[in-house]
Amino acid sequence: MVRILFLAIAVALSGCATNQLHFASYSTEAELAEIRNAEVNIALVEVSGAESCTKCTESSKIVWHAANYNGFFYEGFAQIPVSDWSAFTKSALNPAANSKTQAKIVINRIFLKTWQNPQYYACQSEISIFINNQKYNGKSIVKIRGSGQELLRANLAQLNHDTLEAIQLSLKSAYLNAMK
Repeated sequence: MVRILFLAIAVALSGCATNQLHFASYSTEAELAEIRNAEVNIALVEVSGAESCTKCTESSKIVWHAANYNGFFYEGFAQIPVSDWSAFTKSALNPAANSKTQAKIVINRIFLKTWQNPQYYACQSEISIFINNQKYNGKSIVKIRGSGQELLRANLAQLNHDTLEAIQLSLKSAYLNAMK
């Protein structure tokens, strides 16, 4: 009975985005450089699906999960501080200016997690790309060692600027995954 209960808990937690990111392997510098240097040969004409949450939870479509322990435990879910997801996504992909291939991207999910011990920040992106009435799905996880947040006081964390680049790398990696 105990084994069945343990197995049921393990299966339930494996599907949880926060645990997927916590147990994911770290992205290497070579992997990150490959993502940064990859060319995107599309004309990005539309980005949709970016829905900000007001009462953010783990199941929110675009969410930041901050967790920290610095003498006291803090855990919360918040909006990712991006006001224009279309411009942010275009900046992440840096698409070719003269491409004749037009594409639309739908953001299905962006889950950002920051953690203090061990220090890391990780982003899981899931997108759909539409090119010539074909749908391509991409998913990616980028996980980087280092502080992705600063705990200002109890129940108040602030996102570090480098963490936004991790989100952009995750978006671009999801695009590359879809186009394989």
